[in-house]
Amino acid sequence: MSMSKNFVNIYKEYLRVVNDYKRTIKHIENIIKKVEKKQIIASEEEVKLVEKEELSEEDEFTCNKEKIYYFSNGDKYIGKIEKNELHGNSYYVMYEDEVIILEYIGEFVRNLREGIGQCKFENGNLYIGDFKEDLMDGIGQMIYSNGDEYIGEWQRGQKSGTGVFIWSDGAKYNGEFKDGKMNGEGQCFDKNGTLIYEGEWKNNLAHGMGTYVWNEGKRYEGEFRHGKKHGKGRFYLEGEVIYEGTWKFDKPSVFGRTLEELFCVKL
Repeated sequence: MSMSKNFVNIYKEYLRVVNDYKRTIKHIENIIKKVEKKQIIASEEEVKLVEKEELSEEDEFTCNKEKIYYFSNGDKYIGKIEKNELHGNSYYVMYEDEVIILEYIGEFVRNLREGIGQCKFENGNLYIGDFKEDLMDGIGQMIYSNGDEYIGEWQRGQKSGTGVFIWSDGAKYNGEFKDGKMNGEGQCFDKNGTLIYEGEWKNNLAHGMGTYVWNEGKRYEGEFRHGKKHGKGRFYLEGEVIYEGTWKFDKPSVFGRTLEELFCVKL
């Protein structure tokens, strides 16, 4: 069984959206490169006005021209200023001990990442997608430093909603996420695209009702708990029910004992 047609369409739509975002980010990059080439640097007074916490009417500063701002904490900003705040298509680099810990290119609204953006984190992870109130929120793609990838919906900085997670070895999960983890209905495929499991998930583990497939002629249908076949279930071989009943931690169970335990009982 391959990826469902519904998820193929969802995945294609997410890719289309992210590719559109990449074009927007490329446009912003071109603007930033021109500013850097011309070395349009903000004055010390302009930088102080942006950094100032308490403002009077005389301190209000707006600059509709992209400039390079070198802040006192070592950070660097290239973009426009509206009423003393970062605003519009911009570039921001955050440093710690002269090492880049965050690099963002995209849209700002009132000092916050808001809209389309690309952010590279200290751990090497790269996110391209929507931001809201400085957090990943909307449709986005995260490319992890270890080669894993997620594309789909985000809420308040976490994977939440419908999405596709692809491990570096090619294995894939399509389904629902909540609080950054696989939660809800979903399917898991091996690196060859063969279905391994479909059903309910909780905290990244099979949990609830589901189907586990070893190969086309061998499968389990029933209850799962914390990633184990546990509860009521059926085992099929070549389409025929071989065992139907209670399962305990991945094994058939009779009267609360596994078959191995029963066979070991001394008569």
